[in-house]
Amino acid sequence: MCLTIDLSTYQCPQLFVQFKVKLKQAQSKKQSVCFIYEQKQLINDILAFLEAKKFSYTQHYNAKPYPYIEVNF
Repeated sequence: MCLTIDLSTYQCPQLFVQFKVKLKQAQSKKQSVCFIYEQKQLINDILAFLEAKKFSYTQHYNAKPYPYIEVNF
């Protein structure tokens, strides 16, 4: 089961800060997490971070009602 975190209300830099805090919490529990965001939000920093740290993730950018990023541990 995927823990769902809504990031849609945040803007940079708080968006990235909240993402990292929630990711660390999920990682410590080894729980998959889904980060919901708005299409208009800039998430390039999040995707670059996941790539650089070699996380296993999938971006569902056409999901309805909101796109999301699923990170698995």
